[in-house]
Amino acid sequence: MPHIVDSQFYGDGFSTPEIRAVFSDETRYQRWLDVEAALALVQGELGVIPAEAAREIAFKARLENVNLERVKEGIKRTHHSLVPLLREVQQACRDGLGEFIHFGATTQDIEDTGAVLEMRDSFDIVHRDLKAVAQGLADLAERHRTTLMAGRTHGQQALVTTFGYRLAIWLREVIRHLKRMHQARERIFVVSLFGGVGTMSVLPKGMETMKALAERLGLMPAEVSWHTARDSVAEFVSLMAMIACTLGKISNEIYVLAKTEFGELAESHTPGKLGSSTMPHKRNPEVCEQVAMLARLTKYQAAMAMESMVVEHDRDGRSWRMDWVSVPEVSFYTAAAVHLTGKLLDGLVVRTQKMSENLRLQKDFLFSEALMIELGKVMGKQTAHHVVYEAAMEAHDQGCSIVDRLIENPEVRGRFDRTKLETITDPSRHLGEALTMTDEAVALSRKELEEL
Repeated sequence: MPHIVDSQFYGDGFSTPEIRAVFSDETRYQRWLDVEAALALVQGELGVIPAEAAREIAFKARLENVNLERVKEGIKRTHHSLVPLLREVQQACRDGLGEFIHFGATTQDIEDTGAVLEMRDSFDIVHRDLKAVAQGLADLAERHRTTLMAGRTHGQQALVTTFGYRLAIWLREVIRHLKRMHQARERIFVVSLFGGVGTMSVLPKGMETMKALAERLGLMPAEVSWHTARDSVAEFVSLMAMIACTLGKISNEIYVLAKTEFGELAESHTPGKLGSSTMPHKRNPEVCEQVAMLARLTKYQAAMAMESMVVEHDRDGRSWRMDWVSVPEVSFYTAAAVHLTGKLLDGLVVRTQKMSENLRLQKDFLFSEALMIELGKVMGKQTAHHVVYEAAMEAHDQGCSIVDRLIENPEVRGRFDRTKLETITDPSRHLGEALTMTDEAVALSRKELEEL
């Protein structure tokens, strides 16, 4: 049975065509050949191999010159992941010039460098789409900066907030991920060219060659071998998983607020979209569910990347071959999550009236803190907390408002009338710095998005 990302029916829910192309067999082999070609050209320029051989290798290091069926059979016969491919290019070169391919390198050098190029392409795709998500969040935050809603803690209504401020919090988290991606590039996108045990023992002009190869491929040079230092790969996988989990958090929140009992948000609905095979009325938050599920999948890839950091001696295939699983999988799931989140935000339905109605589900309970503060100005904060607490507990049990109970308290009634107490329960009076923080978060994010 094929992997779910390869399914012609369901694959786009777990990846995208663009990200799948990054990790196809053909793309991977061409990357390895691109690295071999770049290495040959650098060595030709440095006089390590004949310039004519370098040009011929670079010219022939194309998949159209390779019989992939023979490569497949060669891998089965040799149990080696690279040599059968190299032999195809060697044979394609004229006059024995292919003998100079892979000069002084080891298999892991080529495959690790190819993997870095894969990770770079994955980063670019996710980075591009994550910027679009950030822009969508900024637009929504601006649009809903004054949209009042219930703030909730421990799953219960707590105080008043705005939907715009909640979006601003999501926005800044996404911006931090974009910054992390920018900062991580110099650590992750590093060339590998160190030979058998990482000492460049048979690589003429080793450091010079490695640095020139890095420049030709648009990568960073390395100070020492990273054959057994897999922290950069683990950082890539972990960062991708963090991005997916942020999007999973956002999608899960939308999922919860789309529940019938909340009714504050909803996914867009298009004609013909089905929610159930048995209940025709259903409009299910399918995209939210998918993104939240993808986020859960990525954490297992992060754990695998941590496992690959435990390596023996100077090279260990048990480590770097794990990257062949964790890197593509986390890239598939994260790219899909970002793509789907963009679509989700583009069509997000915000039911502002329902948000307003839900603010009064518990009458004036969301304003217990504000009532306590006002009463505390004349009777002391701790005393006011006790008075409001007693009134709130009675109101809970009797199904009335806190003000109803407070106005019956002689100490309160002697200092406040009902009108004054009810004025305190105006939701718009209790936003704190939410509007200011939303505006500043959006403005800063828009500025930073131009630079990231």
